[in-house]
Amino acid sequence: MSADTARRLAEEYGARWNSLTERWSRRPGSTLGTLGPSGTSSHLAAGPLVERHGLRVQLFDTFDDVLAALVGRKVEYALVPSAYQGLTRFHWHRDLRLVAFFPQATPEYGIAAPPDTAPPQGGGPVSVAAMWEVRRIYAEVVPAALSEREVRWIDADSTQHAAEILAAGGADLAVTNAPGVRAHGLSWVARRPGAEIVWTVFGHAEPSFR
Repeated sequence: MSADTARRLAEEYGARWNSLTERWSRRPGSTLGTLGPSGTSSHLAAGPLVERHGLRVQLFDTFDDVLAALVGRKVEYALVPSAYQGLTRFHWHRDLRLVAFFPQATPEYGIAAPPDTAPPQGGGPVSVAAMWEVRRIYAEVVPAALSEREVRWIDADSTQHAAEILAAGGADLAVTNAPGVRAHGLSWVARRPGAEIVWTVFGHAEPSFR
């Protein structure tokens, strides 16, 4: 990347944030929608924005719900991670516009088991609750004793939902984050540091952008 390109990108990044924070200062209490429940990586990423800019955060069960709320003007902005597989639906929606973006690391992620429980023994399938976006973490950190066993995936809407499924007995293991482990009293089987990802903030498009 040339120095001139880098300079233009930095200027664009700064201009977007300046414009957005000016709007937030003119409208204290603007609502930011993102994925819940409390303790998801999305909720944690929203925390500094809420604290610094006086926003109200509204948590939803799925990003489909976040998108519907933003399009329906039930929230003014949406915070969505770049790792979300359905992000293009926000980018290409004619009534929405990317207004800002920023990098921020997630908490620790890994494989969790019920409290004080060893990983499931034997050679049969293992049921694992996880969001689609973080399934690959399982193969990255899985202990050797489990690495050859078939995985039966149980879909979860969030890291916290995966932890909740595990705690309720709906799976043998879960791919979740550190807040999920703490909230549900789970035990780590294996874990890895969080990843720095890009977070996107979407708002409503001005008439000229539609």
